[in-house]
Amino acid sequence: MNFSSDPINSLENLISKNKTKSFSIYFIIVLSIIIFLILLPVIKVDISSQSRGIIRTVTDNVPISTIVSGRATRLSLKNNSIVQKGDTLIKISKENLETDKRTQDTLSSSVVALLDDISNLLQNKTTHLSTSTAREDLSKFQSGKNELKSKVSQAQINHDRNKILYDKDIIAKSEFEKHEYEFRLAKQALETYISQQKSTWENQKRDLEERLKNLKGAVAKINVESTNYVVLAPISGTIESFSGIQVGSYINASQTIATISASDRLIVESTVSPNDIGLIKKNQKVKFQLDAFNYNQWGLLEGKVIDIDRNITIQGEQAFFKVRCVLDSTTLQLKSGHKTNVSKGMTLTARYIITRRSLFDLLFDKIDDWLNPKQLSINKTNKNGFNKNKAT
Repeated sequence: MNFSSDPINSLENLISKNKTKSFSIYFIIVLSIIIFLILLPVIKVDISSQSRGIIRTVTDNVPISTIVSGRATRLSLKNNSIVQKGDTLIKISKENLETDKRTQDTLSSSVVALLDDISNLLQNKTTHLSTSTAREDLSKFQSGKNELKSKVSQAQINHDRNKILYDKDIIAKSEFEKHEYEFRLAKQALETYISQQKSTWENQKRDLEERLKNLKGAVAKINVESTNYVVLAPISGTIESFSGIQVGSYINASQTIATISASDRLIVESTVSPNDIGLIKKNQKVKFQLDAFNYNQWGLLEGKVIDIDRNITIQGEQAFFKVRCVLDSTTLQLKSGHKTNVSKGMTLTARYIITRRSLFDLLFDKIDDWLNPKQLSINKTNKNGFNKNKAT
């Protein structure tokens, strides 16, 4: 065999140049697999359950309506306008109510004046009577009283005259007793008349006091009802769904005129299916992917569960539980630093963080069986049943 004398073109040099570095590639692959297997229990990912939701306020929308009927005299309503709690939104004409109040006030004044006069008559204060009724009663009383006093005076004169005659034995005792009886009867008639008149005035006073009490109650009721003719904003927020009525329009009682969308804290309300509601609990962490913003650019919002409905809601053929979550922040930000705020009405997907599991668990477990133990039970039952049937 002839060998080249040139060391560069020797066989050994040729083999060395064309030798494949298979061992190095093999070593790298094996090392990568080992590192991957080592990291499987270390690398963990979030396991979540998803549901659709919407951003809303804590307070539900409040309808604006009146409890009385009438014509609108003032309106401060406009779609998308902002109102504060206590702002006057609607005023309704209350002419009939004001007429009733004036009538009641007039009657009350008359009753008060007559009551004062009757009280003065009972105290024998007969001067400065302000009502004609009291003056007429006093005039009749004094006339009757004077008449009875005249009879008493005449009876006393007859009594005294006959007493002198009786003392001198000029007239019989029976004759004197007759005049004595007439005198006593006249005095009793006067006393009875005065007593009856006072009793009449006392009864009249009680009736007037009761009537005045009723009138004051009626006036107080009118004052309360008058507040119903002014509609105030029950909460702060934004006007929505305004019906478009104008000043002069007739408004019926209980007619919904607009709604106020509250401007308080924003929350997320999502609908969770009965299959997933068992995985949700209070204070559970949630991530929100908004439909209006690309989450690859804007990222996700975070929050936690604050309330879970105890009763299921059924709408048509859909059944779900309402779950409410609080937002940790209402601001999204791009990598460039540009920020934007979310607002009520935006739709989103809520991702409820169930737990964190390692890649090792996810690789060697059936995640569906872990999330839904009932399904595992059903599968086992089906397998057992299949085996029994097969054995049979």
